[in-house]
Amino acid sequence: MTQGGSRQRLSRRGFLRRLGLGAAALGAGAAGLGDLSAGPAAAAGAGPDTLVVAQDTSVQTLDPQIVYDNTVRITRGMYEGLVGLRGGTAQVIPRLATSWQSSPDAKTWTFKLRSGVKFHDGTPFGSDAVKATVERLITINRGMAYAYKGTVDTIDTPDPLTVRFNLSHPDAAFAAKLAAVSGALMVSPAAVKGHASGSDLAQGWLASHAAGTGPYMLESYDKGAGQVVLAQFPGYWGGWAGQHVKRIIFKITPEASTQRLMLEQQDADILTLVAPDIIDALAKESGIKVLSFPTMRIFYVAMHCQREPLKDVKIRQALSYAFDYESARSLIFNGNLQPLYGPLPNADPAHLSAADKPYRFDMAKAKQLLGESSHPNGGFTLSLFLFQGDQTFRKAAEILQNQLKQLNISLNIQEMASSVLLDKAGKPETAPDLLPVRNYPDYADPSAMLDATFGKDAWGSAGWNFSFYANDKVEEYMREANQITNQARRIQLFKSAQKIVVDEAAAIFIGTLINRVPMRANIQGYSYNPALGNTFDLYAISKS
Repeated sequence: MTQGGSRQRLSRRGFLRRLGLGAAALGAGAAGLGDLSAGPAAAAGAGPDTLVVAQDTSVQTLDPQIVYDNTVRITRGMYEGLVGLRGGTAQVIPRLATSWQSSPDAKTWTFKLRSGVKFHDGTPFGSDAVKATVERLITINRGMAYAYKGTVDTIDTPDPLTVRFNLSHPDAAFAAKLAAVSGALMVSPAAVKGHASGSDLAQGWLASHAAGTGPYMLESYDKGAGQVVLAQFPGYWGGWAGQHVKRIIFKITPEASTQRLMLEQQDADILTLVAPDIIDALAKESGIKVLSFPTMRIFYVAMHCQREPLKDVKIRQALSYAFDYESARSLIFNGNLQPLYGPLPNADPAHLSAADKPYRFDMAKAKQLLGESSHPNGGFTLSLFLFQGDQTFRKAAEILQNQLKQLNISLNIQEMASSVLLDKAGKPETAPDLLPVRNYPDYADPSAMLDATFGKDAWGSAGWNFSFYANDKVEEYMREANQITNQARRIQLFKSAQKIVVDEAAAIFIGTLINRVPMRANIQGYSYNPALGNTFDLYAISKS
């Protein structure tokens, strides 16, 4: 793909979601559309056919073309894309499309659509809906629009069950983008047309209503009470054979202590936000289980590669050896942190192995490298920015601060309000020397993170490159990988690019987070995919 496609994300994406302010993640009427009359009492006395989820973040909108935070847990049950991901893997599989193929140059993608699918409003799904949905996404230009704007040139609909995307440039990851949990989720064109207000493309209506093809439809949304209720869509194309819950209640509960009480008192079935110590305590309680899953959410400290003294690669390498990785794992995450050997997490097929990352906690090596640098005796101060109240970042910063004293390097840790930090961190002239980051991909392809975190056109607010790193050979590898469909060759190219990034120490790569989910012991079918953010498969859930 061209660099512009994936590198415009930060100005439109959830910066807070990525950098770390977030967690460690149609009514029953004839038309099947939202009835907002139901109140919070709907959750009372939830039985075996009702699932209650303690949702960590409030709902700003239910519009699937705008949702770009943990509300995707809810919209995932109501909306679907052309393709999805198999189980916990990155394998793209059919959903609303039954098959697809790309041209050899990866510029033309043709999808055959599933017949007999209906939206919650009763209208049929077809190629016109695909065209309208993607064009709406690009026009609104929010959320994951960056993945399609400037990439999708035209969309053809030769017949009701065939849709063809003509791209402006090769994009080997296009199918993976369509499998993302945000973005190109199909919306009823009839609902958009019927509820549009002026030129808003029904954004106002879809903020509190829904019109998808998914297994569940919106029964009620009470913004004041902080509750969203979903109910089975009788006409769902996948059917209702097997075990499924009939209703799902999301109760907005941002406080971890409150979520804990809800689970203990059986007022919630699944939690979405808890601290490691609370999870450890819950795991010991009767009637509660904690499931653990590897994620694609990585934790690292970006280093400003364009400013002295970190412009010197020897100093960046010295800092990479000076960080106490094991202390971070045990003191911050209670041991629940996987190693990270480069820009991509272990669940990504193109990730690097331990043999590819030379860095470990080694103060002797750090002192040696510093002695070979432009500041052999240290004697300088580095700045590091934190969001106010983020204890994970605070602890990591203090670990680094303590070790750097042995190198005669001072670390000035500054906490600041999110609005101030966001403004400063996005520009190379005002960004800190060091910036802790939590990051995860938007879609299941190595390019989702690599292009945007270490690409030269993705500096600061133009993407996700808070190291302000640039290397022409890295660009060459990534450009070739994004223009071919041979997966073995693509992985080889992505690994070659990463090895350069690691060798030049663009960041201190600390670890990959582990997702630990507390739930009642009678919950069955919980399915987690690390490439789909902090969501789980609602359709697969049941209660024994």
